[in-house]
Amino acid sequence: MRKRAYGSNIYKTWVETGKLDEVLSFIKDCSKRLVTQVEMCKYLKINPSTFSSMKKTYPIIQETIDSAKYDLKVELASAMYKKAVGYETIEEDQLIEEKDGRTKKKVHRVKKQIGPDYKALVYLLSKHFGKKYGERYEELSLMEKKINSNNEVWSSLDTSEDDESNDGDSFI
Repeated sequence: MRKRAYGSNIYKTWVETGKLDEVLSFIKDCSKRLVTQVEMCKYLKINPSTFSSMKKTYPIIQETIDSAKYDLKVELASAMYKKAVGYETIEEDQLIEEKDGRTKKKVHRVKKQIGPDYKALVYLLSKHFGKKYGERYEELSLMEKKINSNNEVWSSLDTSEDDESNDGDSFI
């Protein structure tokens, strides 16, 4: 059996020892990196159910988690956008030459243009501006038209009415 690291009111202990900011920072960092609550609790040496009740009792904990997830969402959206539209990078090489007993340092910079990524473009366009920008738009449109134009009606077989008109061609 593991020993509890804190007394009965963990949050109060964090406040009294001045560790609350450190713990909230840890929770935010973990949440942003998609660390599970169970894994956070193992590190904090608290029970996951205790952590869940603390989120309800002390809203700052849930707000910290929500803030971290929002920050992650913004960063991911920015990265997806950057990948979709392309970007420029600068690669740097440093050359050190010795000439006449003197060391000479040269920095060689090369700008590289990274082109747009088709999949990222399609994803962002279809997600934010509708299915008409999807990769399979034409195929899905044709299927939708076929489904809408097919007026086939399916009904259940009622064998009691069909027994009298059965001419021997039945498989039943």
